[in-house]
Amino acid sequence: MTMAQRLEAIAPRLRRQLARLYPAQDQPALWEQVEAVIHARAAERPAAMQILDAARVADPDWFVRPDMLGYSTYVDRFGGTVAGVAAHVDHLEALGTRYLHLLALLKAREGDSDGGFAVADYLAVEPRLGTMQDVERLAGRLRAARISLCVDLALNHTADDHEWAKAAEAGDPFYRDFYIVADEAEAAARDAELPQVFPTTAPGNFTHVPEMGGHVWTTFYPFQWDLNWRNPNVFLAMLDAGLRLANHGFEAFRLDSTAFLWKQPGTDCRNLPEAHYIVRALRAALDIAAPATLLKAEAIVPTAFVPPYFGVDEGEGFEPECHLVYNNSLMVAGWVGLAEQSAQLPQAIVAASGGLPAGANWLSYARCHDDIGWGAVLGDLRGLDAAPEDRLRAAAAFLHGAGDSWARGVPFQSDGAALHGTNGMLAALVGLEAATTDDERDAAFRRIALLNALSIASGGLATTYMGDEAGLTNDYGYVGDPERAHEGRWIHRPAMDWAALDAPAARRITADLTALRDARIASGGAGAPCAIATDDPALLGIACGRDRVFLNFGNHAVALPDGGRDRLTGAHCDHVEAWGAVWLEE
Repeated sequence: MTMAQRLEAIAPRLRRQLARLYPAQDQPALWEQVEAVIHARAAERPAAMQILDAARVADPDWFVRPDMLGYSTYVDRFGGTVAGVAAHVDHLEALGTRYLHLLALLKAREGDSDGGFAVADYLAVEPRLGTMQDVERLAGRLRAARISLCVDLALNHTADDHEWAKAAEAGDPFYRDFYIVADEAEAAARDAELPQVFPTTAPGNFTHVPEMGGHVWTTFYPFQWDLNWRNPNVFLAMLDAGLRLANHGFEAFRLDSTAFLWKQPGTDCRNLPEAHYIVRALRAALDIAAPATLLKAEAIVPTAFVPPYFGVDEGEGFEPECHLVYNNSLMVAGWVGLAEQSAQLPQAIVAASGGLPAGANWLSYARCHDDIGWGAVLGDLRGLDAAPEDRLRAAAAFLHGAGDSWARGVPFQSDGAALHGTNGMLAALVGLEAATTDDERDAAFRRIALLNALSIASGGLATTYMGDEAGLTNDYGYVGDPERAHEGRWIHRPAMDWAALDAPAARRITADLTALRDARIASGGAGAPCAIATDDPALLGIACGRDRVFLNFGNHAVALPDGGRDRLTGAHCDHVEAWGAVWLEE
């Protein structure tokens, strides 16, 4: 299918989104502008990417495969520079990586930048990390290794030193309308109805900027100015940036903070229909000009709000949105399960994760660069317990090391009394950091394998966070850096310790990861998970491909209803040890 054929087939879907978003605009004139951007960027698309486009159009489920596993890392923490990452592609290949997410790669603002997520230039690499030419070379190396490269595309906001923001500050009316400015009374009224993302380090949702003539909407940090998506010029600018990045070799975009894009008085400005129309419009344009590209929604929201990010049918046929969506609720549920020694919540989330549309999959994970946000599963727990907040506070306290807990997590954006989030590396949270005996270390390794098994057996694009394969523990050194000390998430953003890969911990963890990967490939499992009922409250059952996987969240062995050959060990198995995983071959 040629680009012209794709345009003819997909244009009606794209135009529907534009009409929903901008009903007061001259639609033919707006379409002419959008079409001009699509044609211009398609004409520049490199031959290698056009070949990939054709292959992906012919195989739209290419990313829903048993061997589709991922890896996520910061460039500087992993390889120092983009070229340094290229020097470690062999490590990624050894892990079976098919998808690499490089966090905070694009040029960020000077000084504090929310860990690189306050973008000052969408089309440039952070200078200390390299150049876009370095990225193109890395992307080519990764394609040769069958690894797709993902970059963050921050849709909700720019840095306050982005050229758009600087032009707005200087009084340019065209760019002034790229942002949302309120007077003091309106800002106070809006703040009263809006939740806060960072109540401790960045309270409120507005920042007074005299040069802008009022209070700029800043959902996250004061230096991250929310974009005004009611302005179609914002859509055109972001579409152009995304298509240009795709032409540089990026095969996936993590759409940062997708839930916050549209602002509507009287609402919490999260998960509004227009936010979905924006993403569906971007998806349609990419499907026309760069169909090899995946969209991944970072929608860290309650489980019930997540499915629409895959797309919906609003009466004119199914309208796809994101290919991938973080299964954040499953990650949180895994930690609740460990803290409670119960499979109740993990089972509920696995059951709620089925029924995906064609050409879609979850991105699953045990840990990532962000905190464990407890509020995402409040709604799910309300269906199981009359006091869900109490249960989550207890789970959080356990991960913060309360009582005889083996976990070494740290509260995020609270003193631990309020229900917000928890920081920490995987190894610290499962007890490896605190372990002093061989038995304690072995138990911690089993918990790591258990959470990795939950991520892999549930069928998603299971992604390992940098350093977790090496058993790296919390990095407390960030508190000595004035630019990072206020941001507690740096505790789980350590520099990669390459020497640690030869240590016993890394050998154990990577061997378990390899066994899990091989088991999933052998099972043929990928895509939406399916829960299997069990008789023990600590035991979670998951159907993965042809096989059955059993995960024990308790500290005691659990007998299986019927035994079989365990793909992870090759031995016959009739029980699951404490914090163990069994993958029964069928």
